[in-house]
Amino acid sequence: MPRLISAENKILDGRVVLSRRDTSSAWQIRFKLNARWIRLTTGKQNFREAKETAADIFMDYSFKAKNRLPIINRTFKSIALIAIAEMKTALDSKIGRKVYRDYIFALNLYLIPYFDKKHIHTIGYADLELFEAWRNAKLGRLPKASTIGTHNSAFNRVYDQAIRLGYLNADRRLELSNRGRKSERRPDFTIQEYTHLYRTMRSWIDSGREGKSTHMRHLLRDYVLILANTGIRHGTEADNLKWKHIRIANENGKNLLLFNVSGKTGHRELVARHSCVSYLRRLHKRTDSIKHLSFTQLLEAKQDIPVFALSDGTETRNLRQPFRELLKTADLLKDPRTAKNRTLYSLRHMYATLQLTHSRSTNIHLLAVQMGTSVSMIEKHYSHLIARLRGADLAGDEHGVYDGI
Repeated sequence: MPRLISAENKILDGRVVLSRRDTSSAWQIRFKLNARWIRLTTGKQNFREAKETAADIFMDYSFKAKNRLPIINRTFKSIALIAIAEMKTALDSKIGRKVYRDYIFALNLYLIPYFDKKHIHTIGYADLELFEAWRNAKLGRLPKASTIGTHNSAFNRVYDQAIRLGYLNADRRLELSNRGRKSERRPDFTIQEYTHLYRTMRSWIDSGREGKSTHMRHLLRDYVLILANTGIRHGTEADNLKWKHIRIANENGKNLLLFNVSGKTGHRELVARHSCVSYLRRLHKRTDSIKHLSFTQLLEAKQDIPVFALSDGTETRNLRQPFRELLKTADLLKDPRTAKNRTLYSLRHMYATLQLTHSRSTNIHLLAVQMGTSVSMIEKHYSHLIARLRGADLAGDEHGVYDGI
C-alpha cells in the first residue's frame, strides 16, 4: 500500500516541496535540478527547523549544479557493479564481446579492490598514479601494454556508466594512456622566486626609458601582480577585463573583491585577493579619463573601459615580450624544476600551486570553480602536489589521535 502524505508545503517560491508521511516523523524534501528529481530527508521533526535545513540543502545542490559538480555522489564500486551486471547480461545473451570477460576480471581483481568506496567524481590523475604503483606491487612487475589497455577499457566502462546515469559530468572523464599518464608539471614560481621577481620590478621600472617604455613597465607590474593574486588567464580573460566587471560585495560581514571574467571557458565570477585593491587603485590613478573619480565612484559607475591600458587609454596586448625581458633581468626565465621557460601563464600556475599548498580552506572543487577549469585538469597538472597533500592528510598531525595506542 502506498504511503500517505499527511502534510505538504512549498517553499522558496515553490522550487522545494516539504512533506511528511504518516509513517515518518521527519520532514522530507524534494526538488528538481537538471531534469532530475532529488528526494532527501531533512532529519527534522520540527517544521521550522526542517524548513531551514531544506533551504540549506537546496542551495548546496544548486551550487553543485551551477558549477557542473555532480549532484548525486556514487562510489566507484557501486557503479562498477552496475557495469559488470550489464556486461554479464550481454554475455549471457550471446551479444556481448568476449573481451567483456577480461574487463570483468580486471574490475574484480584490481579496480574495485583499489578504488572501492571512493566517490567516482573525486578520482583524478593523482589517484591513477597511486593505483599504478599499487598494481605494479600486486603484480610484482610492470604490466604489459595490453594489460594496461584492458584495465583502461574496464575503467572507461565504469566512467561511461557514471556519465550515462548522471553521476559524472562528461568533462570529468580522465584521459588514459597505455604507457601510463605522468603528471604534466608546468613552470611556475616558488614564493621566494616570486618575491625576488616583484622586488626586481621596482628597479626595473626605474631603469626604463622615459615615456611609453616606463608606462608599459608600470602597467606590466600591476598586470603581473593581479594575475598572480587571482589566477585569471593572461590574454583573453585579463585583456577583456573592464572596470564594469569589478565590484566589492559584503558577504557575512566581509568585503570581497569580485571580478567577472570571460574567456576560454565562458563567464565566471571569481574572488580576488585583498591586495588587488591596491594594484587596481594604481591603475585607476594612472588612467587619465577616470582618475578624477574616487575609486568607489569608479566601481559604481560601471565604466566600459579596459582595466589594463596605458595612461591615455591605449590598450596593449603585447606584454609577453616585456615580461620575458623582466624575467631575464631577474634571472628567472628558466624554471629549474621543469627546465622550461616561464611565461605569463606561469603566474596562473603559481596561483594554483600556492592555493593547494598554503591555503587550508581551498579544496580542489573550489579552486576549479575559481580558476574556470575542471577538477580533472587541476589533478592532471598538479598531481605531484595532490598526492603529497593527500599523504599529509592521511598522516594527520604530528601528535595525532593514534598516539599511545
